[in-house]
Amino acid sequence: MTAAGPRARLPAPPAPPAPPARVAALAAASAASAATLLVTPATVLLVGERPALADVGEPAEVEARRLIHMLGYVAMDYGGCVADGAVTSAIEYDEQLTLLGEAIHIAARIQPSALESGAGDLAQGVADVRALVEAKVSADRVAIAAKAARDRVAGAFRLAEAPLSRPDAERGAALYQENCASCHGPTGHADTKRAASLIPHPANFHDAAVAEQLAPMAVESTVRFGVNGTAMVPFTFLTASERWDLAFHVAGLHHPQPNAPPRPLDLPGYSVVELAVRSDGDLRAELSARGIPAERHAALLAELRRRVPYAPEASSSPLSIARAALDRGRAALREGRLIDARAALDTAQLDGIDAAEASVRTVKEALADDLGDGAFALRAALAAGPAAGATTDALDAGMATLLRDATYAEVSLARSAHAPGRLVALVSSRLLLRELAAAALFLAALAAVAPSRSRRVVHVASGAALLLALAAWVAAALGHMAGFWRTLMAGAATSLAVAAVAGAAALALRRDARQARPHEPSREGLSRGARAVVFATALLASFGAAFSGLDAALGVSLPVEPSAVAGVLLTLALLVAGAALVSRVGRAAAHRWASPPAWLACLLCVPLAGRGVAALQLCGLLPVHGLPLPRFAALGVYPAVETCLAQAALLGLALAGAARGRRPSGSSGRASDAQGSASSA
Repeated sequence: MTAAGPRARLPAPPAPPAPPARVAALAAASAASAATLLVTPATVLLVGERPALADVGEPAEVEARRLIHMLGYVAMDYGGCVADGAVTSAIEYDEQLTLLGEAIHIAARIQPSALESGAGDLAQGVADVRALVEAKVSADRVAIAAKAARDRVAGAFRLAEAPLSRPDAERGAALYQENCASCHGPTGHADTKRAASLIPHPANFHDAAVAEQLAPMAVESTVRFGVNGTAMVPFTFLTASERWDLAFHVAGLHHPQPNAPPRPLDLPGYSVVELAVRSDGDLRAELSARGIPAERHAALLAELRRRVPYAPEASSSPLSIARAALDRGRAALREGRLIDARAALDTAQLDGIDAAEASVRTVKEALADDLGDGAFALRAALAAGPAAGATTDALDAGMATLLRDATYAEVSLARSAHAPGRLVALVSSRLLLRELAAAALFLAALAAVAPSRSRRVVHVASGAALLLALAAWVAAALGHMAGFWRTLMAGAATSLAVAAVAGAAALALRRDARQARPHEPSREGLSRGARAVVFATALLASFGAAFSGLDAALGVSLPVEPSAVAGVLLTLALLVAGAALVSRVGRAAAHRWASPPAWLACLLCVPLAGRGVAALQLCGLLPVHGLPLPRFAALGVYPAVETCLAQAALLGLALAGAARGRRPSGSSGRASDAQGSASSA
């Protein structure tokens, strides 16, 4: 690779002849950069002596990224200088110790910025790696310790690098020929005259010892940060997308171009990010774990390296969609297109962040909450606009933070193995409980309102709604319904149910206010019109909550894991039992809409109202005016004026119903006492 050069824009028109001085400068830069490609057979990156060190005074996030790169370098290069407890290359071993010493200083400098994350002592984690290197332990132990220290740094700052979109195969090949072929050879065999003049020899990407440990993320990191002590300076003239194009091309050089389609039947599905963080050795291990015979590995690896990363479906995961949308949103913000920025945020949240919530919770619980909180706060800030003090820089910083967290979440998911079944069941049941608990209690109160002959309408409606919600969810998952329509479906149904309850309660209060005599309990059940209202309300409330709950608990793709289904069924059973108990206890007070069960129903509509209004806001059908309040999605509490007003209105209605419900009862009691006294007289 050349250490310096013009920014690569491919395809580009032929450049005009450069002046002799420019040619000489480029030739000198090319000759100097050749020394950066000095690697041992065990080195798997485009490295020379060691990664570039951080400059004192750089932002903590930049130093943290460099520290992660240095730890990754140690993890892979240590095996080339120590074997069986003995040093095989004193020069490289001393470089390892020097590199780790500098890494300890970097970790100490950025420690104050990581205190709030609870990551612990970063410098001590790096010092533990250095102690293992000093003890000359096996390469596996050093790699495990270095990975743990790297993950601690990444977790403290939520740092991760991943391509925002699928790579461009043609541009990657052109970038390689322009910047790398002079030393590594046109096909990666390092068989050029320049390569022959370099000692040690540049890396041969067809060498199995190199290729087995080579991951695109490692290549991208080295191209970005360079190699300290050599002419392999950071390639600042390449954009992030160009570095990823180059990285995926290098990772595929070891493999032949696969034959024409069809796609192999036993080829596992991988996203771009999953392929970016995995080496060939990682992929072989996973193929073996799936029971795929070793003789099939070469053909499948060729598919995974040379074809799959460039296919459209490789970038269709929810978080990949979210990150690409957020990147577009940042570009729109910088150009002053607020409407386009809001549209990009809608796509990121509805089609990405919300859809990936269940998966993210199986890896990092707090990260899922932060993604939801950050998206909601950014939505409110974008809605307020510059008039409320939301500057372009502040909005861009908020969107950059959300993009960072989404990237960290996707890389964490890509690196982690499948979550244990027990954890999947737990997360699924909790998400379902969050969406359905209030609806179940509300239905119980609604059943208590209806006299004995009319309660069955609630049970029939709720049972039918569950079946409809399941059918709608399967249809949405199989048809890949857009997040807008999924959110609108659940939010509209929930909002209509809440509006029906509020309207019925208001009519009941008006009726009671006009009554001149105490109300007597009806023994023949509700009227036909009242039963229709109860049925429609129960159906809408159950459907909205059930669809939203199933969508959150089971995810957006089929088939779902059996453990997730088990968690859903267990939660449904508990909710039905709880609702039946509440309904039985409340039947004694079932006299009228203004009875305690009625205002309890209004009270329990508060969480449903919050979620319904928030869903309509997500779809852009209601405005968003933020408030400096925390967000509690489980209780339907969102920091927005609109949700708070809707919930306050329901609370007021419930309190009014409770007060109105006492008056007839008190009047009836006093009348009964008077009649009893008269009879006694």
